[in-house]
Amino acid sequence: MRRREPGAIIPGVSAWFRTYGFAEILPELYIGALPRDEEDVGMLAWAGVERVLNLVQDEEYQPGERQAVHEAYAAAGIEESRLDFVDFGNLDATALEAAVGRAGEWVTAGLRTYVHCRAGWQRSAVVAAGVLAVRDGIDAEAALAFVQQRKPSADPLPHQREDLQRWLAGRAGSR
Repeated sequence: MRRREPGAIIPGVSAWFRTYGFAEILPELYIGALPRDEEDVGMLAWAGVERVLNLVQDEEYQPGERQAVHEAYAAAGIEESRLDFVDFGNLDATALEAAVGRAGEWVTAGLRTYVHCRAGWQRSAVVAAGVLAVRDGIDAEAALAFVQQRKPSADPLPHQREDLQRWLAGRAGSR
C-alpha cells in the first residue's frame, strides 16, 4: 500500500485514479475510472463498493495491472463482472441491455455498485444514464444530464448518446 501523505484524508491512489476519479450518481451507484492497483481498489472498498461492472478491454490495462486489480477485488470481497465495450466505440443494444440490466439489478438490490470504463467519461456514463432512465422512466438526455450533474467530466460521445437513445426507444417499442 502507498503511504498516506500527512494530512491526507483519503488513502493513496494511483495518479490515474486521482486524476479521473469516481463520483456517486446514486447512493448505490458510482461511476468512474479504471482502478489500476490495490490502492485504487482499497478506495472503492473504503467507499463501500460491493460490486464492480468493468467495461474495459484487456488492452486498456498496463502490464500486470489486470491481475493486481483482480486479486485486490478478491481480497476486498468485491465481486467483479466484465463486459467488453470498445473505447470510443458504439454501444450496441445487446451490450447496453446486458450492462444496464446487471448494474440495475445490483442497484435495486441495494448493493453499492461501481461501473467503470477507462476514464469514467463515456461508457460508464452511458450505462449509468441507462440505469436511471429505466429506473425512473426518464429519457436519455434527462438521465445523462443527471449523471453529468453528479460527475461533470462525464461526456459520452455523440454516437454513444445516440446509441443510448436508440436503445431506450427500442425497449419502449418492444413493450
